[in-house]
Amino acid sequence: MKSPSAVLFSAGVLCLLSACKPPNEFQPPPPPVVSVENPVVKDVTLYDTFPGRVEARDSVTLTARVSGFLNEIHFADGAPVKKGQKLFTIEQEGYLAAVNAAKAYLAQAEAGLSLAKASLSRKQKAFESQAVSELDVLTAEADVQAAEASVKSAAAGLEQAELNLSYTVIMSPMDGVMSKREVSIGNLVGPGAVSDLAYLVSVDPANVYFSIDERRLLPKMRAFTSKPDKNLKNVSPVKLVLADAGDYAVEGKIDYIDNTLNAQTGTLKVRAVFENPNGLLVEGMFARVKIPNEVTDAMLIPEVAIQRDLVGSFVYTLDDKNTVESTYIEIGALLEGRRIVTKGLTKTSRVVTKGVQRVRPGVTVSLEAATPTGE
Repeated sequence: MKSPSAVLFSAGVLCLLSACKPPNEFQPPPPPVVSVENPVVKDVTLYDTFPGRVEARDSVTLTARVSGFLNEIHFADGAPVKKGQKLFTIEQEGYLAAVNAAKAYLAQAEAGLSLAKASLSRKQKAFESQAVSELDVLTAEADVQAAEASVKSAAAGLEQAELNLSYTVIMSPMDGVMSKREVSIGNLVGPGAVSDLAYLVSVDPANVYFSIDERRLLPKMRAFTSKPDKNLKNVSPVKLVLADAGDYAVEGKIDYIDNTLNAQTGTLKVRAVFENPNGLLVEGMFARVKIPNEVTDAMLIPEVAIQRDLVGSFVYTLDDKNTVESTYIEIGALLEGRRIVTKGLTKTSRVVTKGVQRVRPGVTVSLEAATPTGE
């Protein structure tokens, strides 16, 4: 058991030690350091995107119009061809013979006409001296008319024979690219046999057909009909995105809008035309058409500044005392890391863009840098 003096000594030592420690004082943390920006206000171009398909501007099914055995093929499968280039030759011997026969028949008819005219002239002179009757003269005139009709018939027969002969050589009606041949040399082609020989499509320019849904169509129709000229030539150029997400290098123009809305799909068919000198756009290819939409005085903020909760999208803003507030906003398209704000902010709003994770509503902050006024 400790003596009373020892207890008093220990208590005195403890009191001495406690008197040496400084008193506990709470030091609040420094205010969070953040960066803020005013919304950037400028005119921007947005794009509405629609799926579409590439179609050839023109296409032709090459058909044999006369019967015969196929003698020659003058192109390679898939090769480009020029307008007027020879593509197929059908056997010509029978058609050449028909032309020669038609020429002979025409010559015979022309000779008969000459004889009829000579007979008419002789009888007209004889009638003047009453050597022949008037009936003889009328008969001679009728013979001339019949001979003239025979000449016209023979001439028409020759024209048809020459036309049939020309059909034995099939020429390209336009510049384009050939499909594979559907027949081989030696096959019987023409009416009653194989008529379709190959398929030819044009390459430059190329069409892209796409459909616009009614919801996005109406604003564009209002803008178009509000213009005094209402000319498709004055519509802004459109862009094309290919299946690999690469942009097509050349802009196109809308040159056709269908006159009827598809009641089943609620869409309107539209055609855009694109130059295609290198043949990159192939018929049937998938592509997306981008139609520009000019927005005046769009308000943009960095995407990283936007927060989201169950209520919606919001940003942290500062009041005039640098106190943090939650401001709910309505947002639009994303452009190069900045999001369009359609409602909730003003041009002078100070939006927290850096240090967002360190703030909450009601906290007073200090600024890291001066506020940019725009771009």
